[in-house]
Amino acid sequence: MSFSEKIIDEYRINADKRLAFICRLMIGFMLLVAALNLLGIFKIDPFPLYLTVAISIFNFFLPTLFCNILKFRHNEIRYFVLALMVFQSGLQYAVLSYHTIIMLAFPMVMSCLYNERKYVVFTSVLSLPMVIISHIAAFHLKVVPDEPLVTLKGTILYGIVPRCIELTAVAILCFFISDRIEKLVATLANKNKELYEDQENLILSLSQIIENKSENTGQHVKRVAEYTEVLCKSLGYNDEESWKISLAAMMHDVGKIMIPESILEKPGKLTDEEFEVVKNHIKYGKQMLETSPGELFNLSTEIAYQHHEKWNGTGYMGMKGSDISPWARCVALADVFDALVSRRAYKKPWSPEEAYNEIVSQSGKHFDPTVVDAFVRNFDKFIEIMNKYPDDKE
Repeated sequence: MSFSEKIIDEYRINADKRLAFICRLMIGFMLLVAALNLLGIFKIDPFPLYLTVAISIFNFFLPTLFCNILKFRHNEIRYFVLALMVFQSGLQYAVLSYHTIIMLAFPMVMSCLYNERKYVVFTSVLSLPMVIISHIAAFHLKVVPDEPLVTLKGTILYGIVPRCIELTAVAILCFFISDRIEKLVATLANKNKELYEDQENLILSLSQIIENKSENTGQHVKRVAEYTEVLCKSLGYNDEESWKISLAAMMHDVGKIMIPESILEKPGKLTDEEFEVVKNHIKYGKQMLETSPGELFNLSTEIAYQHHEKWNGTGYMGMKGSDISPWARCVALADVFDALVSRRAYKKPWSPEEAYNEIVSQSGKHFDPTVVDAFVRNFDKFIEIMNKYPDDKE
């Protein structure tokens, strides 16, 4: 699981949303310019002004369309949006001149939102030629009636040259800001990856101890973890969420470490007193896990404590319905299915079809109906996992 890439993707998505929001604010800015011209405060030829305002509103709405509505998350879209902002800044300067001179630096500042050097470099490379083009266009349109920009020489010496120097300085500043933050984000992502890897390694080690505790349960925790991942994906969890929950599911019976083997491996039916001892494994599991730091252990704590709860409230602790965490509901079904189809000291394994019928019959009673529906849709995958991790004894 690539945690670094996940964090960076989330960072880019947030940058997309911020860029779209700022562009919506710029729509208001363009409407303000048009209003000031109507009031006579600005004296700009109405036709090119209002045409520019209309084009600007359209262009400034596109980031919202792409990022917020259509949810395009590709680098190509980001490059297109930044290129559009460069074009937009050139158009505004060509028509509105010194009324929007700060817009020439707008695209480079916007590219800093992503805090990645490649976006700053891309925008800078496009912006400098656009400065030249927009000044020449403004000169031919005679937008600026005052000296020294009424002549081509004045436009070059007092318009193009100083603007290019200023934008180069802005580009260098944006580059180093993005470079610094990009490195900080990469460091954060790597630290986060190390944290999850540490939790994963510890959980895998503990799960191995659980397996070794009982020779009859074999690879039970591996199967339950993969059954759980199948259910989570079917219920709409993304790959990372499903992976985290499935890994945490490996800790569902960690509390059994505290239960005497004489009870766990008893070949016959447990007495009421022995069953009460076994039921305590959920409390032991919670006590063992709840003080451990990290998201995976937080999930493991809920699963260990709640995986014997029933949808109708007749489980170990009497929790009912939505009071039971969603991931514990998934593990509850996965755990029961595996227990039914596996050999135990006190019973022979059921056939997958018998286990299937039992679980379906318990929809709305023992199990969350939506989880049962996910089980039905993915029963063939359950069979594959069951065959993938056979108990050694079998």
